[in-house]
Amino acid sequence: MSRREGNQRHRYIIHQLTKRPSTFNDIQNFLQFQETISDDRLTCSVRTLQRDILNILSDYDIEIKCDRSTNEYYIAHDGREGQSERLMETFDLLNAIRIGNSFGNHLIFENRTALGTEHMNGLLHAIKNRLEVSFNYKKFIDDSVTPRTVKPVAIKESRNRWYLLAQELDDEVVKNFALDRISDVEISSKRFRAIEDYDVNKEFEYSFGIINGTGEEPQKIVLSFTPQEGRYIHSLPLHHSQKELLNNKTERRFEYHLAPTYDFKMEILSHGNQVKVIEPESLRKEIIAQLQKNLASYDH
Repeated sequence: MSRREGNQRHRYIIHQLTKRPSTFNDIQNFLQFQETISDDRLTCSVRTLQRDILNILSDYDIEIKCDRSTNEYYIAHDGREGQSERLMETFDLLNAIRIGNSFGNHLIFENRTALGTEHMNGLLHAIKNRLEVSFNYKKFIDDSVTPRTVKPVAIKESRNRWYLLAQELDDEVVKNFALDRISDVEISSKRFRAIEDYDVNKEFEYSFGIINGTGEEPQKIVLSFTPQEGRYIHSLPLHHSQKELLNNKTERRFEYHLAPTYDFKMEILSHGNQVKVIEPESLRKEIIAQLQKNLASYDH
């Protein structure tokens, strides 16, 4: 068995136990199914599974234990910092791509520009070691290119795009830079001090997307969707604060606690007549005014 196959088995074991506690036979059945579609040798003995459990703890900071009353293995500790589900989604996608290479046109991707993810490794290295980074940046507004030197803070995903959060050397504000607009990245050996009193998670806790620091205070927002649209919103929440207030034959109503930034207002408008703002009244009036402008533009 190759090292690659061993690593694959580790990830499949994690995948199975992330979904539910499982017996040895459950794990074996899942591994056997994966063998049928990947040509990898994945099934193993109980002894090998015990060795895998030790390796998984060492490599992934995931502790797996066995409940002797049910003979089920389960994840007792997961040190992957709260992103387990997304990491497993990425693992699933990578495997689908690898397997899909022999499936012709059965695995179909949207046609779009690259997301700039080739910069991630270098930028994460710079963030971890607090190293200054220089790059050329193409602005959204006019496509002009300007050189930037920044103190990188974090990388954030928003609406299927990746952004570098960073502070320019001559500015005290942490800005966002879309990775797909960054080029000619150079990582300096010059270190910088950590930015004081800046917590990325707190900064974006009440943000809908990537826009923050624009002055809007977080507030209670209630939206009413049609039943059909509401099912979609329920399955794919607009924000982590989403709570369902009402579900009947005429509407599905959700409550949010966030700042009503420009990108959130555009999201509301994108749902057309499938959504109504219930509160606050100020946001309701803004959306009505924008809808009236949209309608008036068709009169010219």
